[in-house]
Amino acid sequence: MSEPILSADGLHITYGHVEAVRNVSLEVHPGTLVTLVGANGAGKTSVLNALSGLQRPRRGTIKFKGNDITRWPAHRLVKAGLVQVPEGREILGTLTVAENLTLGGWHRGNSLRRNVDRMYERFPVLEERKKLQAGALSGGEQQMLAIARALVAEPEVLLLDEPSMGLAPKIVNEVFTVIEQIRHTGTTVVLVEQNAKRALAAADYGYVMETGEVSYSGAGQELLANESIIEAYLGIS
Repeated sequence: MSEPILSADGLHITYGHVEAVRNVSLEVHPGTLVTLVGANGAGKTSVLNALSGLQRPRRGTIKFKGNDITRWPAHRLVKAGLVQVPEGREILGTLTVAENLTLGGWHRGNSLRRNVDRMYERFPVLEERKKLQAGALSGGEQQMLAIARALVAEPEVLLLDEPSMGLAPKIVNEVFTVIEQIRHTGTTVVLVEQNAKRALAAADYGYVMETGEVSYSGAGQELLANESIIEAYLGIS
């Protein structure tokens, strides 16, 4: 098996005196879709924020493409090819769709225009609405914009935090179709998702988190088929 493109070893993450994540280790191999699933408060977003440079772990090591990036700032990681789509999308609502996409590729130089045009080809609704303020888009359209904005940056690894949150079932299906398309183009995907059933069905490998720790890990289909894991840790049947 190839060396992991992204890995974490022994992560501990605290907020004040509260330990949110304890001794979490994981590996993400090139071209795969890896998911972190679990209930609210399990520590999934904290791990993702540590991987993307938004949260400094108290202890532990994070490596990306063989480099120790534990203390790299987020903007340096974006340039290196590690890009996060945050929970809640965090689009800039008063800016237009086109301006949001342009900001996503702030470091791409001569390839920016080409990358934005590719996003319009992939997401035609964004081209139709490119002159509108992003805040006027529907929830599903905003999620597509958030993903497109990250893809403009040409990530090697795309980190997605709760992309289906608050969306209607039909739109959730569209979002997961986009995620699988992204993985099939060669981009590595790390997905944090409360919709455990959908996430594990799409994932090559999964980590089940409970109260800040990894309780189980394994191939996505194996975890999905394990009824005791589903009932005890994921709250779905």
